[in-house]
Amino acid sequence: MELEEENKKEKYGQAPYSAQYPWLLICHGDAMHRQTFFSVSNNRYYKKNIPELKENKISACVDEWLVLESIISNDCYLWNFISNEKIQLPPLPAKCNISQCLLSASPHDPECLVIFLIETTLNDADTDEDEDENEDDNYNDNDNDNDNDNDNDNDNDNDNEDEDEDEDEDEDEDEDEDEDEDEDDDDDVKLITFYFCRPGYNTEFHKQDVQSIIGDSSIRIWTVFKKKFYTLIGWPNIILTRLDLDNDKGKITATPIANESPVLLESYHHFYKDYLIQSSFNDMLFYVHLVGNGRQFDIPYHFQVRRFDFIKGKWIKAESIGEIAIFISYPVKTGTTCSTKGTNLKKESIYFTYGRHLYIYNWITHSISLTLPCPHVSQRKNHHMHWLTFNQ
Repeated sequence: MELEEENKKEKYGQAPYSAQYPWLLICHGDAMHRQTFFSVSNNRYYKKNIPELKENKISACVDEWLVLESIISNDCYLWNFISNEKIQLPPLPAKCNISQCLLSASPHDPECLVIFLIETTLNDADTDEDEDENEDDNYNDNDNDNDNDNDNDNDNDNDNEDEDEDEDEDEDEDEDEDEDEDEDDDDDVKLITFYFCRPGYNTEFHKQDVQSIIGDSSIRIWTVFKKKFYTLIGWPNIILTRLDLDNDKGKITATPIANESPVLLESYHHFYKDYLIQSSFNDMLFYVHLVGNGRQFDIPYHFQVRRFDFIKGKWIKAESIGEIAIFISYPVKTGTTCSTKGTNLKKESIYFTYGRHLYIYNWITHSISLTLPCPHVSQRKNHHMHWLTFNQ
């Protein structure tokens, strides 16, 4: 693939864009302070330096609106990279892991909601503090008794000092091992919670335990379709479910949409990834099943696609995707689609990223071509890749 670099005529910090097809955005550098936009249709990349993206990563996006998450804290906000408008989101817990995020619509749409999947680790810190306080109280109450006992035992303490020190060292080692085991046990206990709100309106997030809503403690994959949230839940039968968010009441309800699982080949392969993708132009919901191969089973080599029929309530196997190109970010479970008409994009193809590379899977020949779209991006340093679509 012949590439061209263009950064002389573009305004500093202003991102190039086209509404006709997705752009591949690569955030890279020590603090994610460098950005490279790659045009898959024109085989050209644009180097940028956008201050708002420094020390931030993109958690979700709708059109030109991005949900930005700080890489040094849990501060999150919405940012429009065309108008530079910013909407601060309510604070998230200081100690938590932001697992996933979705944005249903642009913030000026009355149906706009942002939802986070938050992981927090349960521990006994509060209980330990209470126990320490009780122990201190008991110690103060028994000070006089302890003083008398110490006077009587001073001689014996001198005789047994060496033995006591050995025993204390053994006990300290046992306590250290117990503390390590307790820390490992604490790490295994996690609470998964939905945090959601309407950006610009709510000053606090609504919170609801995932287990209480879907009967499971984890979300397999999810997406936005027609401004509603959909997810696949359950195992081994994976059911398409709609998540209905009532922002006024702060409640989430789950409604099963299908009675069958879309999974096709996972029982025969050790590695696979799933994607729920909304068609960007004809209102279809796709399920993309990626199958891996290779020594570590982490090299994508085959795809299967199904389309959901909302009238029949079932998944339909796609024998062809026609003049459509599907774009997915691997291993991040996000994606989009676009029409190949009037572009240089390949029809019947799936574009996906892996490492620094861009792969193109041909649906007809089942072959995969490989390119390095932006060779200046370091292989050794962290980088994030995102497919961005625009409505302008």
